[in-house]
Amino acid sequence: MTATVSLERASLRYGDILGLSPTTFELPDGGGITGLLGPNGAGKSTLIQLLSGLLPPSGGEVRVFGQVPFRNPAVLSRIGLVPEGDRFPVGLRGHHWLRMMGELSGLSGSHLNAAMASALTAVGMEVNGKKLFSEMSKGMRQRMRLGQALLHDPEFLILDEPFNGMDPESRLQLMELLRQQALAGRRILVSSHILGEVAQLTDRILLLFRGRLLAEGSVAEIRELLDRHPVELRIGAESAQAVARWAVEHDELVALRMEESGAVLAVRNPRSFLPKLQEAVLSGALPLSSLDPIDLNLDAVFQFLTKDHA
Repeated sequence: MTATVSLERASLRYGDILGLSPTTFELPDGGGITGLLGPNGAGKSTLIQLLSGLLPPSGGEVRVFGQVPFRNPAVLSRIGLVPEGDRFPVGLRGHHWLRMMGELSGLSGSHLNAAMASALTAVGMEVNGKKLFSEMSKGMRQRMRLGQALLHDPEFLILDEPFNGMDPESRLQLMELLRQQALAGRRILVSSHILGEVAQLTDRILLLFRGRLLAEGSVAEIRELLDRHPVELRIGAESAQAVARWAVEHDELVALRMEESGAVLAVRNPRSFLPKLQEAVLSGALPLSSLDPIDLNLDAVFQFLTKDHA
């Protein structure tokens, strides 16, 4: 199988700082969405800069469409990039900006007009694209950025944290747009620090932490890996002893700490444990007053996985 993207021990240094450890993976040809998941500072943007030809690797090899992407117009003309951020020229209308970006991409005349019409239709901005950027919602501006990336009909789309600051409805709309682009045959890479976003959207995930690729796999495989991280749950109840007696009967329990108003349980595989807890509460076997997760954040999960892979 040929690959749209191929990295062979590719690394990147910023002086003495290692931004990306030697990394090897492939993204296959054809349509599909791959998620690049990791907390802020994991190296996602560094990897994107390598793939989009903005920086050359310090070591190893980066290939996109079988060629080195850095300063290579033959490759860059086939890539659409939506970088992180939400910055537009003040006082400019969306379609005027889109025309300017199309001209910078080498489009002109009737080809540019057709490309603009196609891109605006693809992202649902045929009407709202004529507004001033200051009049657009965050979701509209993100659609315009995606439209710009689609202007030259790229085969490979890269989006860096595209859902930041978007409301739930705009987020779902953008996800649907990306699914449509994948069905049209485009290979898409989407970075995010939120597992739920990636899991809803992608068919495969790259797990990155502190410049190191920890794992690669399907959504189910990555979820199984993350479920190994013990999650702490603070349970409020009149009788902490009753909570403890119930909890010790379950294999998911890793550790238990008693508190004045309840107990803190550390459990593995919360997806299997929480339904059992719910059933016990509904049946009246375990009367609870509150349930609060303590450390359901990606940084804690990745810290655990790093130790696990040491």
